[in-house]
Amino acid sequence: MNNALFNIQETASYLRISTSTLYRWVHQKKIKFVKIGSRVLFAQETLEEFIKSKTVNTE
Repeated sequence: MNNALFNIQETASYLRISTSTLYRWVHQKKIKFVKIGSRVLFAQETLEEFIKSKTVNTE
């Protein structure tokens, strides 16, 4: 189990989206995040689940 936590910039790069899009998703609670103090972080396994949930099956 990988317990890596990514910050906003790392997560945006990982998902290949802009940081402003990611901030909007956080504000709209479209993506799970961890809040530690004022820091917004994302668990790698949560990001992988998010990607899987958005994958379109063409079959």
